[in-house]
Amino acid sequence: MAQHPTPLTAPLAPAKGMANRQRIVESALHLFMERGYAETSIGDVAEHACLLKGNLSYYFKTKAEMLEAVSEARMQELFGRLQQRLPDQATPLQALEAFVQVTQDSAHELARVGCPVGTLASQLGKTDPSLQPYASRILQALADWLGAQFARALPSATAQAHAEHLLTLLQGAAVMAHAFRDPALVDRQAAVARAWLRTTLPAESGA
Repeated sequence: MAQHPTPLTAPLAPAKGMANRQRIVESALHLFMERGYAETSIGDVAEHACLLKGNLSYYFKTKAEMLEAVSEARMQELFGRLQQRLPDQATPLQALEAFVQVTQDSAHELARVGCPVGTLASQLGKTDPSLQPYASRILQALADWLGAQFARALPSATAQAHAEHLLTLLQGAAVMAHAFRDPALVDRQAAVARAWLRTTLPAESGA
């Protein structure tokens, strides 16, 4: 008796599950930014993601789990964009200028909705400090990466201070751009950051 081929529809379930999870994470980020973490319920996220609340619990049991997923997804996105901007065998200066460019690439988004990372960290610090590390760990990861780039050309203590300065400069630009709804503010501060980097790190450093 002829063997029937395995139905091609079977592998679609995991793909659909991944798509649903991604939709939930995107909806959670949108609502956390728009309404605030404390004011967003699991039901709100389910409705925004066009899923039943019961179905959402298959992917995330608690809102804190959603926050952790949002944090992880945002971190992967940021470092993915940074990786795309990095030239091969980048010098410290080139790597740090790539970071500035990634921020500048988001100027219009920052002016429109603000920085998701900074906003979440600020909100959670006020409403539930125990959850604040989920958001602040992204800033810490960025600070660590910046510090590692500076440390390729400068002493460790100086490198960490410079990393803090650069991250603070660009986060401040994001806050101000959102406050004034002005993406050009990010462009101006990005130019300031580049000029400072070029006086701090020689072009050939780390080559």
